[in-house]
Parts: sequence; structure tokens; C-alpha cells
Amino acid sequence: MSYFSDLGEDYEKYRPIYPASAIDTILSDLGYSNQIIAVDVGAGTGIGARLLADRGIHVVAIEPNEDMRTAATSHENVEFLVGTAEQIPLDNASVDLVTSFQAFHWFDFEKSLKEFHRILKPSGLLALIWNFWDQDDLVSKEYTRLVFRASPDREHQSRSGMQLNTWFKSIRYQLFWQGLWLPYFTSLRRHEFVFSQDLDLTGLLGLARSQGFTPSEGKGLEKLMSDLAVFHQHSCDRQGSVRLIYRTRLYTAIANHP
Repeated sequence: MSYFSDLGEDYEKYRPIYPASAIDTILSDLGYSNQIIAVDVGAGTGIGARLLADRGIHVVAIEPNEDMRTAATSHENVEFLVGTAEQIPLDNASVDLVTSFQAFHWFDFEKSLKEFHRILKPSGLLALIWNFWDQDDLVSKEYTRLVFRASPDREHQSRSGMQLNTWFKSIRYQLFWQGLWLPYFTSLRRHEFVFSQDLDLTGLLGLARSQGFTPSEGKGLEKLMSDLAVFHQHSCDRQGSVRLIYRTRLYTAIANHP
């Protein structure tokens, strides 16, 4: 999507991975077979896709943004295709697993789920996953505050931002978020994990820039970089590293084929 254009390098270098326990949970119902075909939708630079591929799974990474695809680290088990969540260039009932790491909230809720259902085999698995900075951890909470405080200097209230905000507030999203309902799917389950990411000052700055809604230039960027430098000075250990704590939320569901 254009919202993340020109952010591929920062995204690839500084976005966190996902806990191994979350990947274990995704794969537990699939038997860890190397015959599994997975599709990662809104793959970005392939961070999640590579975690699956490291387990011997062939992953088709669907990503519309050329900058993200170009910045991706290659992996022998990951194949990138141009496409969107609402229009995936794959055959009906052709894959075992559909995943979306940190991206599902950008999709059209109904159309994307219908498309995921179309390409999944009967009883195929859907896995939707997000990393959130842990607001119970004071360091992570302060980092969150600084990053989001900078967002008005970009078009955080733009059409994309408003669309995202509306999606989160919708009743159907709330039912899903509580683990109660997801159209076209059954056996919806919610899982949570905790893990950490250690970053130096360069990493803290790069992670902030990768968010897309933070300013890319001008006084807004200068202020954010200055604030994060002070934050780093107050929060780092003797090695100059700051530990951010994440809560990872994973939803899994089974394709509901009659």
C-alpha cells in the first residue's frame, strides 16, 4: 500500500519478529509437515513469512508495495507475488494456511475474509497476528507515547488513518477482537504471548520511522528524533540498549466449508 512507500529498509531492519511460541501455535494443528503451502497476505518485507519458511514451509508472500518487496531479505522457501488481500492471484482451495502479520486491520474486513476462505482448502487454517508495545511496561509505554505524539505531523488523520480507526471501532471487529465471531470461519481462538526486542538508538529511530504515520522529514521528524535520543539516554542499559516489551496477540480459525 502507498501508506508504507519508501519505508521498506527501516521496516526490514527494525520491525520486531514474532515469538517462536506463536509460530509453534500456528503450526501445531498442521502437523509441521514440509508439504504445507502457506500464503502470507500483506507480507511487507516478509518478516513473518520467513519465520514460517524457516520451519520448512513453502510460503507465497502477497504484497502490493514494490518498496517492501524490494527491501525483503530473500529466502529459498518464500516466493513474492503482487496482489492484495481482496484479490489474491491463487486458485480456489489451493493452500493449507493463510497468515497475516501486523496487516489484517488494513484490509477490507468482509472481502478479505471471503478471499482467504476461497483459497484455503477445506479445514484450512487462518492465523492473524499483531505485536503491540506492552503498556504495562513503563519503558514501552513511554516509547509508544513519543511515537504516537509525533503522528499528527504526518497525515495520521488522513483517509487511511480514518479508515483504520473506523475499522477498529466497528461492531464486527469488536466481536472478532473478543474472539467471538469471524465470518466464513469457525473454531476462532485467541492466544497471547510476551517477548522483547533490544534496540540501540539507531534501532529506536528506525523502528519509529517504520510506523508509516510518523513524519518522514521536516521539524516533526527532527522533534521525534530529539525526543527519542533523550528517551534512549534515560532508558538504556550500560551497553546502550533499550528493551521494548511486546504483547503478541494471535487469532486462529478454521475455514468453514459446508
